[in-house]
Amino acid sequence: VFIGVDTGAVYSLEAASGCVYWSFQAEAGVRTAITIAPVKGPGATRHAIYFGDVKANVYALDAATGKQLWKAKVEDHPVARITGAPTLYRGRLYVPVSSSEERAAGYGNNYPCCTFRGSIVALDAGTGKRIWKTYIIPEEPKPVGKTSQGIAIWAPSGGAVWSSPTIDAKNHALYVGTGDAYNHPAAKTTDAIVALDMDTGKMLWA
Repeated sequence: VFIGVDTGAVYSLEAASGCVYWSFQAEAGVRTAITIAPVKGPGATRHAIYFGDVKANVYALDAATGKQLWKAKVEDHPVARITGAPTLYRGRLYVPVSSSEERAAGYGNNYPCCTFRGSIVALDAGTGKRIWKTYIIPEEPKPVGKTSQGIAIWAPSGGAVWSSPTIDAKNHALYVGTGDAYNHPAAKTTDAIVALDMDTGKMLWA
């Protein structure tokens, strides 16, 4: 049994007894479920596990030993996080990216809200190398006004992807549900179902 916790620890437990086979310390808390799959190729690793943390890092570990195989940062925004389990299909890992920016903006009136855009990132499952990245809101945010305290308001923003992408092998697409817009005007891809091409990340419809 593989489990991650909010301290950033990831554990491999013996299913019958709960005894710990190994533990691993991620850079930040782990909220995602653990994805596990066979590994092909050279080396001793036969199965790998994949997960993300709340600093937008994705990890691949040897399932038997807990040894880190690779680590990839998929978003540089300071409040980006990964909450949905990465979806693995035919050697590619599809990673949903969400954020805690609305909460950050709620802590005080000095935060220029908001500049985060949700995304899906496709990684090579063997190396962690990025294949493509698609922002749910294609347009980059820009200042659209100011608060009563004179703090900049940015839009469009939001569209966080909190859950795992769904694979549609027949139509060669993946589907994601997106979160709310953080400011007006709201992009049409927020609070939406979005379809992406699995090969390129091109948005098919929303």
